[in-house]
Amino acid sequence: MRAPAYLPILALWVLAASDEQVEGGFYASVQGWLGQTFRNEPKVTEGMSRAWEDLETWSSKECGGRYGIFHCRVLGEHRFVGIPRSQALISRQDERNLSRLFWEARFRPGQDLTDMALASLMQRGRESVFLTKALRSAMARPEYQLPLAALLRKLMGMWSGGRPKSGIPSSGRASGEELANEPGEAKAAVTLVLLPSEEVPNGWDVCWSFPAIVDAPGCSFEIAGQRMAARLHRASAIFLTDASPHHVRQSLAALSDSAFGQLEAMVHFDDDGSGMYEDQSRKEPIRQTSRRILAWNSIDPRFGQQLTERELPLYGVFYLVCAPADWDRTNPWLRREQVSFEAMDVRGLPSGWQMACIHRAERLTAEQRKYLADETEAIDVPQARLRFVGGSRLLRGGARLFASYDLPAVELDAPPGAQLHAPGLQLSEVPQHSAEEGPSGFRRFLLGLSDLTRSSFEIKLVAGSAELANLRLRVADLDGEGRGEAKDFSLDSLGFPRPGVDGLRGIFIGGQDLPAGIWHRDQVSNVAAVTGWMDGSFSELGAAQFLDTLAARGSISYGAARDQISRLCCGTNPISLLMDLRARGCLEIETNGKGHFVRVHGVAPSLYGLPSTQDGLPLFGVSGTLRLAQWGLLQANPNFMLAAAEPFAGHLPAVRVAAVDEDSVKAECSPMGFLFAQAPARDVAFWAGSLQQSRVAAELRGAEAISAELGHLHRLKADTARFVPVADQRMTIDRECGAQLFRFDDPQATALQLYVLGVRRADGTPRYSHVPDSRWGVWTSQMAFAQMLKEQHGRNDAFPWPLHYDPEARNLWVPARLRPPAVLERALALCAGTGPLVHFLISGAHTEDLSPVFDSHSGRVVGAISHVYREFVPGHWLCYSWVPAEIARRVAALLGCALVPFECTEAAFSPETLNA
Repeated sequence: MRAPAYLPILALWVLAASDEQVEGGFYASVQGWLGQTFRNEPKVTEGMSRAWEDLETWSSKECGGRYGIFHCRVLGEHRFVGIPRSQALISRQDERNLSRLFWEARFRPGQDLTDMALASLMQRGRESVFLTKALRSAMARPEYQLPLAALLRKLMGMWSGGRPKSGIPSSGRASGEELANEPGEAKAAVTLVLLPSEEVPNGWDVCWSFPAIVDAPGCSFEIAGQRMAARLHRASAIFLTDASPHHVRQSLAALSDSAFGQLEAMVHFDDDGSGMYEDQSRKEPIRQTSRRILAWNSIDPRFGQQLTERELPLYGVFYLVCAPADWDRTNPWLRREQVSFEAMDVRGLPSGWQMACIHRAERLTAEQRKYLADETEAIDVPQARLRFVGGSRLLRGGARLFASYDLPAVELDAPPGAQLHAPGLQLSEVPQHSAEEGPSGFRRFLLGLSDLTRSSFEIKLVAGSAELANLRLRVADLDGEGRGEAKDFSLDSLGFPRPGVDGLRGIFIGGQDLPAGIWHRDQVSNVAAVTGWMDGSFSELGAAQFLDTLAARGSISYGAARDQISRLCCGTNPISLLMDLRARGCLEIETNGKGHFVRVHGVAPSLYGLPSTQDGLPLFGVSGTLRLAQWGLLQANPNFMLAAAEPFAGHLPAVRVAAVDEDSVKAECSPMGFLFAQAPARDVAFWAGSLQQSRVAAELRGAEAISAELGHLHRLKADTARFVPVADQRMTIDRECGAQLFRFDDPQATALQLYVLGVRRADGTPRYSHVPDSRWGVWTSQMAFAQMLKEQHGRNDAFPWPLHYDPEARNLWVPARLRPPAVLERALALCAGTGPLVHFLISGAHTEDLSPVFDSHSGRVVGAISHVYREFVPGHWLCYSWVPAEIARRVAALLGCALVPFECTEAAFSPETLNA
């Protein structure tokens, strides 16, 4: 049975109809998803009607109802929009806000919705202004009662029972679960964490945590002008502030101040110097309260134990942390209410603050819970709570799914003896903290897939024959572990992904009738010998072990690759390592239409010519995805002399091969399983696309508007190449520059962000498009700004934009914030067989034309930069080595830049000059 060709278009219309927050309505949403103009004209709308009518015939007559029977109904006042809207009865906005309806109707999580309860819920829903007009209309029409009943029962089964409330720790989530700032849900907030002190008996270290909603290696918290470093705890999906004495004192002061008013924390995400994260920051609240509720958080035995701020538990022990004035009220209240508690003699809290342990949460009455949780109404207490914690959460077609390589844990708050039933899943309980005060009611289980044929799993919490709560786990991409042969994949001349092998893959360009490049004598220079590591073993390097796995599998999903690197290369930023390996042609990274990493592909092991010699012998680089055995073959080959510098922690050393001549290298390649290329750096440089081509592509792909929720919208400020917040949360292209890069939270994938390039065409109309490689967007915005400076302000030094090059050392210098697009970086990295060195430069005294800059580690002057880079120092700069002048000129031309001198002396290798 062949499905109609129009089904994907109908699905897109339903998806567009489900989004009620798009400015411009249904047709603007369709246009945004298509990425091209959608014409609302009779020819198109009549075709829409015929497609829906044909679907009704196909589903009922040709298929006999095998896949369900579609009924062509119109929901609302609009004839054409009403049909897809009738298929998306509950939009994403409604799905979030229905939790408020459940709460206000006083339902319990997992409650069985009887016909009477459904009728009452529908009546209340029709009067609830926080639901969309379309859903309220459907609740009033009899023909939608059956599908709505099924959907509401499904959502009731997924509801955690938490009260929707902003600005406090979510009552429906566990600490550490990925949070989203969505209507009807709690905002991602900074919350309290207490760590047992290693130095003070009965002492605690006060820290703060924040959900890891950005995939960065670390961040810092700025509270009342004081900064505290924080690192990512991937197991709990949070950033946790440093427990050093200085930072603990700052955290103590913030805790004390929060008793009197809400504080504002500015969360700054780290920029590691490689230009991956730019300068991301966001404001988040620390709520005002003089009493906080904490419980033991069993994440992973490797990360120790911690008390985390959370909702009031249903069972077991929990802890109160009270300010002095609040303790003076709470202590006598606990005694009057005959609540079993224990005042604890602890150290490390602010002066006068007290901690008390409540022994049996299950014995508290609803009124007692109301007082302790500081609620305005008595709390409806469910029998148990069941929720997902962590994991890679995705939003696909309005449904929330988890990636198979990064499943969540399941946390329950249930009576002793309650058990989980989860057919098709492997359950592994995380050991609980054994506290003297008694057991916690919280238990956590890690999940694994035992049935790989399924994508949906029912998880039930039962006590005896009674079902207390249930969840449904939906899994995306069950075969995402890279099993099977490598997929055909390559990059086009702009570095955008393309199917097949007719583009760039590693160091080879397929499907192109191009003459192979060679290095001419005047392009080759002698370089000093590099020694110091070749006695080491590649089999012990985590980066080499990862490449061995990738070579064996052919391709690996990005999440699995990231997690394996985290395990093998402790302390290494996985994104930084992957970007370095990509620049060197050791692998390829596939992105989706939004620019998110989705898959890592292996490429053929290769040796290739470098424009350098060592002691008169030609040098050759190593690229591709090597097996560990192939590294051994290189080291053992008597015809090769290998040289490699000491690698930066967790990274792969830059290995070069010296040999008698090119022919001897070619002869050795085939027996070892290698390919050979003469001058791939030159091939890639003269094949790569230009900045002008990327702008044209953006205009062709773009739409007049982007239909998305613009959470934490930022724009690129071109004079610094830093992202700054946009106050009105609207994308507006600067009229003078005509190009602007924007960044905002992806509403469909937690912890990911989208880059959208806005350009103004010659006729004045705007075009907005997703940028698969955000660096093209940065350079487009930067060059438009530079051209404006020249044309309107007479800044001839700004356009063409200067690109600094030292012809003697053959080094090309760029700020890390202006890192070249991936294809151009490949050409530069293949000149030396390694990625760029990262230097932290500081400025000296300014001269009339140039400003000298110093390397922060060596303290030596390394060059002089144009005044247009005044806002880029102090800051990280990238130095690409051994770049022949021809390649430097070519890269500059493709970016619309001009080469200018940068006289420098070689900087010392240090943590600031590491191999990026």
